[in-house]
Amino acid sequence: MGIWKQVGECGLIAVMVFLLWGGVEAAYAQSLNQGVEGSEGILEISLEYRRRGGIASNQFALWIEDAKGNLVKTLYVTRFTGYGGYLRRPDCLPTWVEKAKPAELPAEVLDTISTPTPPGGLLVYSWDGRDERGNLVEPGEYRFFLEATLYWSNRVLYSGRFHYGGDDQETIPISVTYFGEEKYAGMIQGVKVRYISQK
Repeated sequence: MGIWKQVGECGLIAVMVFLLWGGVEAAYAQSLNQGVEGSEGILEISLEYRRRGGIASNQFALWIEDAKGNLVKTLYVTRFTGYGGYLRRPDCLPTWVEKAKPAELPAEVLDTISTPTPPGGLLVYSWDGRDERGNLVEPGEYRFFLEATLYWSNRVLYSGRFHYGGDDQETIPISVTYFGEEKYAGMIQGVKVRYISQK
């Protein structure tokens, strides 16, 4: 069994588990339930990632927006895209690039939100209610996004709404939009989102 874990300065947690067993799941659930000091709640996004062979693929990003469509925080972006890959391949995560404007982000921010493309497995990302500067946001309606470049211009965008500061939401509805051919959709599967209140 192997576990890959990244903890960012603003409470970001990313966990990849090759083989899940009860103790790991229980420990992770306990860490979420303990929460983060001052946070109204934790948004958790999990997905099954299957790495594709070849080029022009294996890029994805997750981020949070407020109800007006303003970027609040990028939770994760693959390093190739984050560090300028979109200039060489404009098909790399165009929605995230337009929102996040990575060319304007300091290197220390990119270091916090990006890693090399991970091996395949279960990935879990969480948001504790903090913005890019580490400040807690106000309770209210927010949106989550997961964009993935599947193969060249073929990509998928997952999105949904949740209430930060509200009650637990064990299953949050997700909208899925494909751009191009769905036959490449196997790269990202089993996306689940839940909100854990800390009130």
